[in-house]
Amino acid sequence: MTMTGTKSVNCLVFSNDLELENKPETPKPTICEFCGERRYTQGIMIGKRIFWRPSGAESCSCPQARVEHERKEAESAAKMAAKEQAEKDEQMRKKVQRVIGNSGMREHFLQCTFESYESDTNERKKIYNLALNYARNFESKLPKRGEPLPGRNGFLISGTKGTGKTHIAAAIANYLLNQGTSVICMTERNLFGKIQDTYASNRGYSDGQTETQIRQVYETVPLLIINDLGKEKASEWTLATLYAIIDGRYERAMPTIITTNYDAESLTKRITPMGGDIITAEAIVDRLCEMCESIVITGESWRLK
Repeated sequence: MTMTGTKSVNCLVFSNDLELENKPETPKPTICEFCGERRYTQGIMIGKRIFWRPSGAESCSCPQARVEHERKEAESAAKMAAKEQAEKDEQMRKKVQRVIGNSGMREHFLQCTFESYESDTNERKKIYNLALNYARNFESKLPKRGEPLPGRNGFLISGTKGTGKTHIAAAIANYLLNQGTSVICMTERNLFGKIQDTYASNRGYSDGQTETQIRQVYETVPLLIINDLGKEKASEWTLATLYAIIDGRYERAMPTIITTNYDAESLTKRITPMGGDIITAEAIVDRLCEMCESIVITGESWRLK
C-alpha cells in the first residue's frame, strides 16, 4: 500500500509504505528463510500514531513457510496442552492429599515394588512384564479429548490368597506415584471408611470434606486401585456406593484396577447383600469386565513359603 494525500483516521498501514519505511520507528522488513521474499509488518494508524502488530511481519505464503508455520503452531498448542495438563495434575494431587492423604496406601503397600516382586514362575514373569509395561505406558491409558477411548485400560486381578495380587497392583501404584501421577490405592474397607467418616458428626469429615467431595475424587483420580474387593460383608449402602464409584469411572473411561479372591460370577454374588437385588452387583461386574483386562494369578501362596 502506498500512502498518498491525507490519512484517514483508524486506517491500516504497512511498513513498506513510501512515507513510513525510512522512519526510525517503522519495523524493518524480514526475509523469508525459504524463498527470500521480503515480508512487511501491518499496523493501524489512530490519529497521528501508528500501532504496529506486536508479532512482527506477516508470515510468508510460500509452501515451505506455511509448513513451518503449521509446525510451530502445533508445537505451541502441544506446550499449552502440556501446561494445562500439568495444572490439572497438580490440582488432582492437592485434592487427593486433602481428602485421602497422598495415595491412601498403608505401609505394607508402600513396600510393594517391581524390584521386590518375585518372578519365580513363567506365569509371574508374564504378569510382571504386563504390569511394568502398563505402568511405563500409563499416559496412553488415560482418555484424551478428541481421541478414541483407550478401551480396556485397567486390570481385574483375581486369584487365591497370597499369590501376589496386591503386590503387583501396589507396584504399579508406587511406580506411578514416583512419576508424579495421582493414584489412590486402598482396600475396600478403607475406601468405604473414608466416606463413612463423614457421618461421624454433624460437622462432617474432620478436615471439612464431604461424602460428595470424597466420591468425586474416587471417580476422577487418574488411577483407582481397590484391593480385596468382595472381602467385606456387603450391604445396600456398600453396593450403592461401589456402583456410584465404578459407574462414575466407567462414564469417564478412567483406569481402574481391582484385586479380588473371586471370579466374576462369585464376585457378583459376594457384593450382593443377603436377600438383596443382584442386578446392581451384575451391573458393577459387567462394567469392570468391560473396563479391565482380566488377569488370573494361580500358584502357591507367597505367605506359606
